[in-house]
Amino acid sequence: MKQYAIIFSLFLLLLGTSSCKEWLRTDSEDRIMEDALFSNEEGFNTALNGVYIGLLNTNLYGQKLTTSTFDILAQYYDTSKPLNTHVYRNLTNFDYQTTKDAVKDIWTQAYAMIGNLNTILEHCETNRVVLSEKGYHLIKGEALALRAMLHFEVLRIFGPVYKYEPGKECIPYSNDTEKEVKPLLAATTIADYILNDLKDALDLLTGFDPVITEGNVINDKGDNRFRYRGQRLNYFAVKALMARGYLYIDDTENAGIYANQVIDEAAKFFPFATREQVNGQAASGAVSQSSENRIFSPEILFGLYNSKRLTDTFDKLFSNKLEPKNVLKMTDAGVAQLYDEEGDLRTCQWQSMRDIEANDGRFFVKYGEVTDLGYEYANLMPIVRISEMYLIAAECDRKVNRLDELRAARKISQLHSTAGLDAYIEDEYVREFIGEGQLFWYYKRKGVTTLRRLYNPSLDDMEIKISNYQFDLPDEEQKRRQ
Repeated sequence: MKQYAIIFSLFLLLLGTSSCKEWLRTDSEDRIMEDALFSNEEGFNTALNGVYIGLLNTNLYGQKLTTSTFDILAQYYDTSKPLNTHVYRNLTNFDYQTTKDAVKDIWTQAYAMIGNLNTILEHCETNRVVLSEKGYHLIKGEALALRAMLHFEVLRIFGPVYKYEPGKECIPYSNDTEKEVKPLLAATTIADYILNDLKDALDLLTGFDPVITEGNVINDKGDNRFRYRGQRLNYFAVKALMARGYLYIDDTENAGIYANQVIDEAAKFFPFATREQVNGQAASGAVSQSSENRIFSPEILFGLYNSKRLTDTFDKLFSNKLEPKNVLKMTDAGVAQLYDEEGDLRTCQWQSMRDIEANDGRFFVKYGEVTDLGYEYANLMPIVRISEMYLIAAECDRKVNRLDELRAARKISQLHSTAGLDAYIEDEYVREFIGEGQLFWYYKRKGVTTLRRLYNPSLDDMEIKISNYQFDLPDEEQKRRQ
């Protein structure tokens, strides 16, 4: 996978040039730079790659939207010790100012990336003559899908619990390069915009995205834009986001249709990870922790290549080398309670280690070191995985077969019956998306006000208010609207 690392470094190098740093500005001098950037297809790709790299900002998928803020709020991690000194203690307890501060930079960074995407989309039309047919469809399709995905993240954070207040005004939808303050729109309107962008993206990618016929295409041959499609917001990932979006607005019919389509069309390209892959077992049969695939990479429909995943994610949040007040971990009893059966493949994401105070405990190693860097998953951050489609299909179809398919892949027993289906689906959300930031949004969609303290099953559940799910707009944004 060295080739991919080299390509990623080249993108960083390209983004270091003045034209790429300044491409967002719109005064006359910088407009010239912007026009120069979009004078050929290579410039378009440089700009789009800049957005993908920007998504790895710690305020987006580099941390807050995946590994920290919302998983902490979902009560995965024990922040009770050292007594009242843990850096995430107030966040765990939904302290108002702490939660407000935790999300304010998500707003800023998300809309900055959306602004970049709108610039790309504008030039896709004004400069279409410089784009090949395939380039136009892929670049515009991915840009529209990324714009929708980021608005969806902002909606989930700053919007209401949709099932209770769908008409509540909450956020603006930015779909042009104009600088005026856009009005806050109802959650229903925002959802429509998101789904329309995703539909348009799907139409553009249909017939042009190589993922449809070739899958992820992990090899060193050909144009990089048409390979590693699992690291781009590809056709199947767009369909998955549509399933997620429809489920958010409780349109279970369409959510189920798209989830099942992804499974039927994409499973051959994005299959469930095998025990051998998870254990790092080579063809010779040898097993090595240096190559454990703890993120189950074959099934990731869309992930981001993060060369700093180890240093900026594991080392700063989960490492046994951190002081107890800084580390995110469960109690041993909490880890044990997560899994119904010892053979569950996901148990590999926790390992027994000794901390800096010589205490033994279970540490979350999903993003820990993969010392054999020849594996592409050593630096991959999951954003959308196919297992979510099985859970959406099970919930929407009210059938157990899709859930049993997921459970079989995780090497746990079959249910065969729909009795207690919703509880089993919730349990799989709990187990499946640790470190990926999805459980909290499952709770919000359902309007759950009694949260299990997953980190320590001996404690009583935590009671929260529906209002805890909608975060206030950042102060600076509120001032702009006065």
